[in-house]
Amino acid sequence: MTGQKPAGLLDRTRGLLFGAAVGDALGWPQEQRSGIVGGQASRTTAPALAFRPWLRWAGSQYTRYRDPVAAGEYSDDTQLLLATARACLRGDDWQTWLTEVELPAWPLYQRGGGRAVLSACRSWQAGARPWEGQRTKAGAYFNAGANGVAMRIAPHAVHTLTDSSPERLMSRVVADGVLTHGHPRALLGAAVYALAIRHTLRQQDAGEYGDVVLAVADMPQWRDPVLARGALPEGWSAAFTDATGGSFDTAWADTAREMDELLATARSSLERAALANDAQTLAALGCFDKQRNGAGTVSAAAACYLAARSSVRPTMGLLRAAFLDSADTDTLASMTAALLGALHGTDWIAPLMREVQDDACLSRTAAALIEPRPAADATEKERPEVQQAQWLSSLAEDGSTERFVDGRAVTQVRHYSLDSKSQDVTRFALTLDDGQSLYVDRAVKRRGSPALVRQEPPAAPAAAVTRMAVHVRNLAETRKFYGEVLGLPVQERGPVLYVTPWLAVLEMSGPLDTPTAGPLQFTVQTSDPARITTMVEKYNVPVTPRGPRDIPGSLRVIDPDGHEVLVWPVDGRPVA
Repeated sequence: MTGQKPAGLLDRTRGLLFGAAVGDALGWPQEQRSGIVGGQASRTTAPALAFRPWLRWAGSQYTRYRDPVAAGEYSDDTQLLLATARACLRGDDWQTWLTEVELPAWPLYQRGGGRAVLSACRSWQAGARPWEGQRTKAGAYFNAGANGVAMRIAPHAVHTLTDSSPERLMSRVVADGVLTHGHPRALLGAAVYALAIRHTLRQQDAGEYGDVVLAVADMPQWRDPVLARGALPEGWSAAFTDATGGSFDTAWADTAREMDELLATARSSLERAALANDAQTLAALGCFDKQRNGAGTVSAAAACYLAARSSVRPTMGLLRAAFLDSADTDTLASMTAALLGALHGTDWIAPLMREVQDDACLSRTAAALIEPRPAADATEKERPEVQQAQWLSSLAEDGSTERFVDGRAVTQVRHYSLDSKSQDVTRFALTLDDGQSLYVDRAVKRRGSPALVRQEPPAAPAAAVTRMAVHVRNLAETRKFYGEVLGLPVQERGPVLYVTPWLAVLEMSGPLDTPTAGPLQFTVQTSDPARITTMVEKYNVPVTPRGPRDIPGSLRVIDPDGHEVLVWPVDGRPVA
C-alpha cells in the first residue's frame, strides 16, 4: 500500500538537496580534516551566511598539491548524494548501477573523500566486493563506522516516501551502506537519519519543538537486527563474524543501545528549551571527540538535535553546524541543513542556492526524484564499457572528451595547471549534460625533481585577504574576455563571476557611466601564450605596448572595463 505525496513536496525535496549542498559547501573549509592551506589560522572564521573561496592540500601524503576551491563548491558529501540519486533513478537496478558505475567512477573526481569510501570504491573498480579478499582489507572495512553512508542516503527516503511503512527504506539504506562500510555504527546511524528525513518530509506542518528527535527515538525499525540482516548480501554475515569474531545481530543490538543513549542526551537537552546549552550537548554527543565525531551514529544524533533545536530558526542551525570548532562541520552542516530544508523548503536558503555549485543540477535532480521515470525507461541506457585508465590517458592527450566514464555526455572541458612542488598537475574541469561540474586531476611526477619531503603548510597570518570584488559594466563581456580569450577557469555563482578563487566580478547595478574601480592591473600566467595571442587578434582586444622588462611571449591587453592584463608565459618570471 502506498500513500499520497505530501503537499509542497517538490520545494521540500529541493530544500533537502540544496540544504545538503549548501551546508556541505559552507562547512567544508572549517572541517577538521579539510586540509585547508594555513591550518587552524585559516580554518577559524566568524560564522556568516556567505561562501568563501579557499585553498586546500590535495593528493597523497608525499605528493601534495594545492586545490583551489571556489566559493560555494561542495565536497564528497554532495558528490555521493548525487551519485546515490542517479542510482535511485535507475529503478530496481539501483544497487547494480552503484557498484558498477557510480562508485567505481567517483574516485576520479572526488574531493575530500574519506578513506573507507575510497577503499571500497577501488574494490568495486577492481570488480571485488570490499568485504571479501585480504583479511587486512576486510578487517578495515568491517571497522568502518563513519558517516559516509549517512551523508548520501537522503535520495532513498524520497524514493520510498509514499510507502505506508519505512521497512523498504530501512532495507535500501542497509543494502546501500554495506557497499562501502561494514560497521553497524555507519549502517544504523544512516538508518536513523533516513528515518528522520522520511518523517520530516511527511510532516504537513513545522511540527512541535524537538519533534524529529522524539519521532526517531520512538521508531522500532532501526533497532531490529532481523530487519537489517534481511538486507545483507549473501555471505556478508559470515564474513562479518570471520573478521570481528562476533555476530552481526549482537553488534547491531549493541550499537542500537549506543544510539538510544545519544538520542536520550539530545532529548534531555531539548527538554531544557531556552536553558539548553548547545556546546555542552554537542560535546556530550561526541561532536568534538576526534576519535568518534565522524561516526554515523554521532552525526545522525547531532544533526537531528540541531535540526530540532533550530526548527523555527533554520539559519541558526546551519550556522551552528557549519562553524563548530574541531568538528566534522561539512557533513554535520550538510545533514542538519538537509533536514531543515526537508521541513521548510527553500525560502530560508534562497540567497545561497543561487551561489552553490551546480544549482541547476540539484534542481533537476530533486524534480526527477519525486517524479521518477517508469522502470522500463530508467534502464534505457546501457552501462558504459569504459576503461578508466584509457579514458584518462585519452583526456590528457586530446584535452577533450565526449563522455565521462559513467556515460554522461560532456558539454565543456577546460584544463589548467595546479601548484605542486614535485609534480605536474593538470586539472580537467568538466561540465556534464545534467549540469554537474567535475574536476579530474592528473598528476605526473616532474622529471629530475627530488622527492617531496613532507612539510606542514606554513601558518597563515591572523588576517588575510580572501576575496577581492571588482564591479564591471557587463558581466557577459567580462566572462567572454577572461574565459574565452584568456582561457581562465571562470565560474559563475548566481550574480557573481569568479575569475579565480579570490577574484570576484559583479555587474554594476548603477548607471553605465559610473566609474569602475581602477584602473587595475592583473597578471595572468599561461602555458600557451600563442593561443591567447590568436584569440586577442580574433576578438580585436586592445593591446598596449610592452614594458621595458617584458619577455618574448608576454602580452599586455585591456579588458572590457579598461583594466590592464599582463599575460606572462608560465616558464617566465612575472615582473611588477
